[in-house]
Amino acid sequence: MLVINPKRVTEEVEEKPYWYNYYAGYSHSFAKNIIDSSGLTESSIILDPWNGAGTTTLMSSIGGYRSVGIDLNPVMKVIATAKQATRNDVEFVEAKLRKLSGIRSRVTQENDPLRYWFKESGVLAVRRIENWILEGGRFDGMVSKIESLSPQQCVLYTALYNCVRENLKGFIPSNPTWIKRPKSDAEKVEIEWLVFKRRYAYLVSEMLKGLSLGTHVWPPDRASLIIASSANLPLPENCVDLVLSSPPYCTRIDYGIATLPELAIMSDSSADRMDDVRRSLMGTTTVSKKLEYNEVALGSVCAKFLSEVQGHSSKASATYYYKNILKYFLDLSKSLVEVSRVMKVGATFVCVVQDSFYKDVHCDLPSILVDIALISGLNLDQKHDFESRQNMVNLNAKSKSYRDQSTAYESVLIFSK
Repeated sequence: MLVINPKRVTEEVEEKPYWYNYYAGYSHSFAKNIIDSSGLTESSIILDPWNGAGTTTLMSSIGGYRSVGIDLNPVMKVIATAKQATRNDVEFVEAKLRKLSGIRSRVTQENDPLRYWFKESGVLAVRRIENWILEGGRFDGMVSKIESLSPQQCVLYTALYNCVRENLKGFIPSNPTWIKRPKSDAEKVEIEWLVFKRRYAYLVSEMLKGLSLGTHVWPPDRASLIIASSANLPLPENCVDLVLSSPPYCTRIDYGIATLPELAIMSDSSADRMDDVRRSLMGTTTVSKKLEYNEVALGSVCAKFLSEVQGHSSKASATYYYKNILKYFLDLSKSLVEVSRVMKVGATFVCVVQDSFYKDVHCDLPSILVDIALISGLNLDQKHDFESRQNMVNLNAKSKSYRDQSTAYESVLIFSK
């Protein structure tokens, strides 16, 4: 199996460069090399249980393979579906774009979550474009709306995500996965409709260039994208030939907050569903009240790390932070049991993970994952380590009181069943 540095900064095969830039993930080149060198057949199925923005499912489609992409964050299905659009969808989107100038205004909701950041003009601009994308359709919830979308509509939504993010740059600090909120209404963003509309049309046009590539032709059912949990995969036993994925790292990145603007776009009537999504995601910074710790299921390396976190002298280490990190590993354990369950005998699991620190305590996530995978019925065949110069640890100024600089290592772990 051909393994290169998974970091996206090493990108050679940049598919769809103007698309949503999601922090988490490995490069298209890395995924392509893994898939091409895995010895798959025409009938093989590839799974990504943490599909995110859809790199695995995109490169599977380009390679001619069927794939299943699972993610619990509904927004990620929109982006991953957009990446499944092909050359055949370009004409439809271009024709749709020509009608952008004639779209009507619409009434906005008083409790629209976009009001976190935008004044009325901004909320109205975003909702006008969304109404145009949906052609006036109404839905009873975020998930039903997303499940109704075609790949062409997902392309249009993804451009809207990017356009909204451009207007929120002032609220995105050095940590790109944390979105701040204005302290007062005066700080909220005003949007001029014509400027916003022109920029949106430009972003759609740039995205269409990626769709026009000669490699972007495949059947519409090549990838199956599902909103579901990695800890409860909606798949039968022994059905997958290759699992290629990267779980959320143990870095306390709140992926619900990271996609808050996109969740706000998809949830135009209430913030309740957004909070539900945030609390359900693996790695969430919200803590469950009931946690049952099974040391046997997590292995000795994890047990040692958890003990050091619990015994740390810093504030809330023994309570909030311990519970938060324990929940992460319990979710990871459940997910690996599920991955093992759906893999065929002889199938391969390629997993990209990165180590990190809790204060001055090293979290050797690769070793912990190897332990949990072994308990789940998987054997480690190969391990490749790459130094990660760009990592979230060094963006946290408070961490420097515990250590000057942290060198993180990204590991590619290859398991078999």
